[in-house]
Amino acid sequence: MAQPRTKSDSIESPFDTVTKLEVPAAVRDFAEKGVAQAKDAYVKFKVAADETSDLLEGAYSSTSKGVSALGQKALETARFNTNASFDHALSLLSVKTISDVIELNTAFLRKQAETVTQQIKEFGELAQKVSAEAAAPVKAQLEKTLKFPG
Repeated sequence: MAQPRTKSDSIESPFDTVTKLEVPAAVRDFAEKGVAQAKDAYVKFKVAADETSDLLEGAYSSTSKGVSALGQKALETARFNTNASFDHALSLLSVKTISDVIELNTAFLRKQAETVTQQIKEFGELAQKVSAEAAAPVKAQLEKTLKFPG
């Protein structure tokens, strides 16, 4: 149930007079332009943030695939080298003389040195490719995002 009005209800607050003041048109226009510019800046920032977020998600996916490829290359290399070592060990079982062991070991070590050198080169090229693929779109988007209107 509503309460009856008392004398204190009819007393104006000091803030009531402030809200009744007339704001000059120039000040109002300036404030409206400021609000419009702030909204425009916010929209531009949000668009850039959304684009950057999407790009980072794509870069993460690309990097994840690249790291997976590097892992597969490392496993492939380890498997190849392990098989070569077992094959060499089996071939050592069939030798008859010490000179044959030395000759077989020397040939194996020379071939392994060449193989490992090639594997390191391939692994390095793959790592460079992965990092370039992951960094290129991020770099391009950051350049686009940070480019201020001239």
